[in-house]
Amino acid sequence: MIPLEKYNAQCMSMGFLVDEQTPMIWRGPMVISAIKTMTQNVLWKERDVIIVDMPPGTGDTQLTFAQQVKVDGAIIVSTPQDLALLDVKRGIQMFDKTGVKILGLIDNMSYFKGDDGKDYKIFGESGVEKTAKEFNKEFLGSLPIHQDLRSSADKGEPLTHSNPDHEVSKLFKNIAEKIKQSFH
Repeated sequence: MIPLEKYNAQCMSMGFLVDEQTPMIWRGPMVISAIKTMTQNVLWKERDVIIVDMPPGTGDTQLTFAQQVKVDGAIIVSTPQDLALLDVKRGIQMFDKTGVKILGLIDNMSYFKGDDGKDYKIFGESGVEKTAKEFNKEFLGSLPIHQDLRSSADKGEPLTHSNPDHEVSKLFKNIAEKIKQSFH
């Protein structure tokens, strides 16, 4: 399989291989097979980093990666509400137990900026940052809900590419720099 490539990044998804109207209801062995396909049968070009987006939780996907794939580090991304943070805490413990280094935590959909210029933290405040401190992990930063980010993604063009000086692009850049530093 040959990955899609755009903006000097390669991308592969099981979603590319099934009809978009077909639900993907997979049990453990199917997940494990898909992971092996993605890691062993994709013709990746030379690369420095591979990012794997996984569903929340501590199920077969995460456990298979931790046990069968050489993983240099995990980045945990979560919204700040208490219920989501329960999965984050389990994930931290699972990665710690399996020896996967956690590079840091990111607070996604942390806030939105209203027309009045104020930040509104509708999902709670600082939950991801507090969890990072609780488990002695690095807090990488917060990302807002932002119309420009959504619009850019819907067009298939990263905001960091279309508008690198945008406030949200700068947040992504700061997070990326922290992640890059964790490899040194």
